Amino acid sequence: MKINLRVKLTLSFILVVLLTGAISIIIGFNLILDKLVVQAQSTVMSHLNSSELIYADDVDILNLEINRISVSEEFIEAFLSDDRTKLQDLISTRRNELSIDILNVTNANGRIMVRGRNPDLYGDSVIGEIYVKKTLQEKHSFSGNGVFLQTYLQKEGTDLGQQAIVRIVKTPRSRKGDRLIEDRGLMQVATSPVIHRGKVIGVIYGANLINNNFGFVDRMQRLVYENEDYDTSNAGNVTIFLDDVRVSTNVRNENNDRALGTLVSEKVYDTVIQKGETWLGRAFVVNQWYISAYQPLRDLDNNVIGMIYVGIQEKLFQDINRQTLLFYILMILAGSALALLLSLYFIKTILTPYKTLIESSKQLARGSYIKVDIDSRDEVGDLARAYNKMIAAIRERDEKLRDQTEQQLGQSEKLASLGRMASGIAHEINNPLTGILTYSSMLLEDFRGTEFEEDLQTIVDETMRCRKIVKGVLDFARETRLEKEKANINDALKQAISLLERHYNFFNIEIILNLDENIPEIMLDLNLMRSVFSNLAVNAADAMPNGGKLMVSSRFSPKTHLITIDFADTGIGIPPENLPKIFDPFFTTKEPGKGTGLGMAVTYGIIKRHNGTIDISSEPGVGTKVTIELPIDDEINYPKPS
Repeated sequence: MKINLRVKLTLSFILVVLLTGAISIIIGFNLILDKLVVQAQSTVMSHLNSSELIYADDVDILNLEINRISVSEEFIEAFLSDDRTKLQDLISTRRNELSIDILNVTNANGRIMVRGRNPDLYGDSVIGEIYVKKTLQEKHSFSGNGVFLQTYLQKEGTDLGQQAIVRIVKTPRSRKGDRLIEDRGLMQVATSPVIHRGKVIGVIYGANLINNNFGFVDRMQRLVYENEDYDTSNAGNVTIFLDDVRVSTNVRNENNDRALGTLVSEKVYDTVIQKGETWLGRAFVVNQWYISAYQPLRDLDNNVIGMIYVGIQEKLFQDINRQTLLFYILMILAGSALALLLSLYFIKTILTPYKTLIESSKQLARGSYIKVDIDSRDEVGDLARAYNKMIAAIRERDEKLRDQTEQQLGQSEKLASLGRMASGIAHEINNPLTGILTYSSMLLEDFRGTEFEEDLQTIVDETMRCRKIVKGVLDFARETRLEKEKANINDALKQAISLLERHYNFFNIEIILNLDENIPEIMLDLNLMRSVFSNLAVNAADAMPNGGKLMVSSRFSPKTHLITIDFADTGIGIPPENLPKIFDPFFTTKEPGKGTGLGMAVTYGIIKRHNGTIDISSEPGVGTKVTIELPIDDEINYPKPS
């Protein structure tokens, strides 16, 4: 039986379409599934890292408050006065003000002098408590996690002991055991030595009970999951474990109650509690599967005493996978059907031009935009002309897409790098800053009324500003809200310059201020703006290693409603090829180790978020000029043009 070419082509094309569609569906399904699994695990780990940072911040805040109390004049005076009533009143008041569960003071022998929560009980020894013991031995503050026994919690108050009690609830896949209750308390602990004339004369320590305290887990759910629900329950959950028991959680059981007292699975327990490792993967939580991450909580001796857990419903990702796959199949089928109809039309009408189009299509698939040369007055000619227009459109679109993709990839890489660095800064700098702040505050209290008070106050203020600068870097990466207030830009300039004039880099530099006194007040974040001006001034100083002039000016234009600030130096200048890269994150012309390349990127972000502009002009060997323009707000009065 003879089969003509038209039938052969038709049957062959149908077979190719069906085979290609089937392969595409199989490959697409696996790619989508793999990508969703990776994305789910990456999302959960990101949420776990955020939870750990916020949990650690809570401990740091408690530590900071305890340190502040220990160095305050009021506390030292009450401690040394031998007036127990006065000391008790002070500690009880501070405990209530700061909402701390436990706030106690011991003497140098580790015996309780006053209890903030239970004033009637004192004199017992807590020298065996590891935080108190190490504080007395090593003479500095400690903070972290701890486990308090029920007998100790009862001393602090029966209400606190009762709060710690969690009844054990068995679930289908939980660990096996005979316990009925967990009455120990998981605590966030902070201690600080009381020092007088160089000697440790006591310890003040505070602790907050995690058991049945849902503030942290609910705050994390609001921040990370925005209280999003899925299928009548929370899309994601956060839990804190004491050993293997949920003592604080927003995981819900079948009655929609908090699943307190439920136990973790044996597999997770072995990995996290026994081995001290992070768990990432599928886990059956109470009554359903979650994409989960568990991280161990450790005490002062580095023993694992609990876990932090975050999880997202696996069903959410499964539904997304099914919907994506269904859409993908429909697109494949629709595309195959359309291709089949078009091929039948082409085969029926013409063969030669069709071959020409096929060849041109192959060239197009390889990236060659070659138009077909078919001169015809009928429908074939129309098709050829349409095909040529399509090639032109595809070429234009591909070029635009390529340019846009390159720009987006570049920006994404910059922002990703900046985000990672911001997290590193927040983690690495917070603890040293806390130490600086603590000791400078202690010195300030010791030197009140002396000639050093002003300088020490400046150290404390600038340390606090450093903490806000770290927050500013995070704000630039995360686009959080500015803390704006009505202020005069000249004040920010004067404050920034006055601090830098004492810096050794400015000893051979003449700073010339030319500030317009008629500049109106505007809404701005003073801390961020001072950081901008300090960064520009330091960059100018670095560009003048052998000395020179730094001219700082401000002016206001009633016509344009713009405030202009100029920083002009007489330094070495910037090569023309580097000017377009100045605001790129991590680009720097300084020697290795003398610059991160982040300063101008952060500066650019701060100015943009104030709806302003920043521009740089430079001539090598002559100097550099940075110009900032900030719009004034409509509601602020400003001089009218004459």
